[in-house]
Amino acid sequence: MLDSVRSNQRLRRTTQAWFWEDMFDAVSDFVRSRSVWVVVGNAGTFLSALAGLVYYWSRPLSFAGCAVIQLACLACQAVAMIPVAWPGRAATPREVTGFSDLHQGLTVATVCGSWIFGVFPGAGLLIVFDVDVNSPPWAAELFAGTALMMACISSLITATAVSGRVWTQRREAARPPGASDWEDGGDSADVDWGGFDGD
Repeated sequence: MLDSVRSNQRLRRTTQAWFWEDMFDAVSDFVRSRSVWVVVGNAGTFLSALAGLVYYWSRPLSFAGCAVIQLACLACQAVAMIPVAWPGRAATPREVTGFSDLHQGLTVATVCGSWIFGVFPGAGLLIVFDVDVNSPPWAAELFAGTALMMACISSLITATAVSGRVWTQRREAARPPGASDWEDGGDSADVDWGGFDGD
């Protein structure tokens, strides 16, 4: 009974104009933000690896083709790193940290999801159907998963180093002119130099 009432309220909410206006505004803000590059880059990495799997499913691997697929995955991960490396001139240290966390979360989800829900189940199906381990399907699956994993790992390592440098630059830019680390550290400990009260 309560579930039907709740579902009716949700359906009624979707019929209101303000619901779609708010959703459109949220989607529009996300598309215009730098965060969308992280999503686009990780989606492109997955699609590049998937294209390599489909292409080499029925043909033997070639060095040139493997290099193209690997470079495509790396290029897509470079796109995903855009907000981490170039967060914008007005970005605050908190926004830089947010971009780094978003990139790390989506990239880890891409590589782990691909292996957990793609490579391992695919290998299980190949075993069930008794596919020869020396056949192109096995090589294609192993190559596609490895190319995606190597690109994501390289991106995570690079993003960790870059985000630390960018965060430091933004922190120094946000610091008032003339401030120093010594002055920042002294804020937490106020010392009274006025002497002692006499008896």
